[in-house]
Amino acid sequence: MALIGLKNFYYAKITEDTDSTTTYGTPKKIGNAVSVDINPTVQKAQLYGDDMAVATATGLGEITLSLETTDIPLADQAVLLGATYDSVNNTILSKSSDVAPYVGLAFESEKHDGGIRCVKLLKGKFAPSQETINTKGEQLNYQVPKIDGSFVARQSDGAWKQIKDFAAGASTAAWYTAF
Repeated sequence: MALIGLKNFYYAKITEDTDSTTTYGTPKKIGNAVSVDINPTVQKAQLYGDDMAVATATGLGEITLSLETTDIPLADQAVLLGATYDSVNNTILSKSSDVAPYVGLAFESEKHDGGIRCVKLLKGKFAPSQETINTKGEQLNYQVPKIDGSFVARQSDGAWKQIKDFAAGASTAAWYTAF
């Protein structure tokens, strides 16, 4: 199904992921979505016998994600990167000892038939990304924040991604209330 556009980046901190359950905090919207690039690594193996392939196996490896948005407020950056946020002075202090928490990420895209496809990546950590900031030149160019993450399967059920299609005109609000 062809997709058109991207919107509604939400994240929620994972508060527990055990063999039996995964729980999340309250989902929170971050900025306006610009782009998301999801790249699952798949490992493949072939078994050969009698001069031909007789079996094949695949395994899911690391899932990398690159996310661009119009803004990632400092308080959200601190949460996503495990940094310290000072709400009085509106500053972040990043240290080499920061440990990012596991989070879930949700977003949606319109389908070409008018429906909506919603996606959740269920467990990942973000890390600081390369920043490039340019001066104004003859033409103005927006520079948007980017953050990179690595996602894995949940411990509780092995799930790493959830997708739901909604009919044209349907409300997706409930998709963002819980993971």
